[in-house]
Amino acid sequence: MRRRDLLRRTVNAVTLATPLGLALAATGGARLRPAPRGTLLALGYRSPFPAPRARAVTIGDVVLLRMDAGELAERPGLLRHEVRHTEQWARLLGTVGFPLAYGLASAWSWLRVGDAATANVFEVGAGLADGGYPQPPTSRWARRSARSRVSRSSRRRSRR
Repeated sequence: MRRRDLLRRTVNAVTLATPLGLALAATGGARLRPAPRGTLLALGYRSPFPAPRARAVTIGDVVLLRMDAGELAERPGLLRHEVRHTEQWARLLGTVGFPLAYGLASAWSWLRVGDAATANVFEVGAGLADGGYPQPPTSRWARRSARSRVSRSSRRRSRR
């Protein structure tokens, strides 16, 4: 195992992020499986907490997946995306900083583009495409502006 991965795993364990992820996996009925770079997959996670609509959520070094191994195999980039989140947990000292920082980034993304993920600095840093997210519009104003241009052009066409 690389020194960097060992450091990440240590920080995520000491800050209780990985133990929290393991507890959630157990309460969500998931099956644990080793994954790349010392992470753990929690396949078949069934609890709605912490993100009810997300197909995958990373807590420390544990990737909670609301899918089985076959579904994960169909999305090869997703695991890369989630492993990047394990690094983000460690950089922000796990349960000390990551949940608050991620929540603020989600709120900022929502205000900017009307979506909690696509302009979230943590999701962008983990790779939007790998995570299955669309590329974000530049701003909420730009998206509204684009919609109004489409609306105006369709009105013009209907008048002809």
